[in-house]
Amino acid sequence: MSIVEDAIAAIDQDGFTIIRKLITGDRLSMLQSDSEALLINIDAQGIDGGIVQGRMHKGTFAASRAFDDIIIHPTLLDIVHGVLDPCRTGYPHEDEMNRYIESRESPDTRINCNIMIKDATPREDIRSMHRDIGIPVPRPHRPVVCNSLLAIDPFTLVTGATCVVPGSHKWESAEPPDMQDAIPVVIEPGDIVIFDGLLWHGHFPNQSFEQNRRCLNLNYHYRWINNFRNAKLPDDVWQNLPEALRQIV
Repeated sequence: MSIVEDAIAAIDQDGFTIIRKLITGDRLSMLQSDSEALLINIDAQGIDGGIVQGRMHKGTFAASRAFDDIIIHPTLLDIVHGVLDPCRTGYPHEDEMNRYIESRESPDTRINCNIMIKDATPREDIRSMHRDIGIPVPRPHRPVVCNSLLAIDPFTLVTGATCVVPGSHKWESAEPPDMQDAIPVVIEPGDIVIFDGLLWHGHFPNQSFEQNRRCLNLNYHYRWINNFRNAKLPDDVWQNLPEALRQIV
């Protein structure tokens, strides 16, 4: 099978996949510098119970054109479209899912993407286990969110790697697992982890004193999900975007 087919199969089975070296060389260096320039200081829970200086940037698509080519990276888009293909069959609770989609104000199954930058800063505590979507359809159901984290810094046990519970996208229960059930996603800058929005995930504490763990979060989802909306761009900016990008933001 191809890289794309293998990735889709892995997400179906385990809930996630890793693509190595999606971004490399000068493009990776640009990603690192452009991301650093946008990060904003926030309060975050520290390992020792206090508050540390965390960092993130929301609404990144409206603020910068520096990541447009990554949003529509061919390999990434092919995987996302495969995972979120509304014509795929064989998932449980399809009747309930179809009724729910039809009940939405705008039952649009085209795909949208929202992006932000995250940083698990030195001495920042865990991000507790969570799913990225909760809709009133019995679980498990077919994917409606395909999330991804593109590593800007190394994801290691020391720096607070994202953690996942393989196969948990197929669980019926809404009860979150313990962190001890999760495994780390160990990846290098330029690698990307892509996962079903129903997969339980979080991140371990950043135990280092000086190593940041930044990532570009690209969240792809059906347009009828209105949790993630991009701000409207000025007309002159919008008209100059590539058509492939306009179709997905």
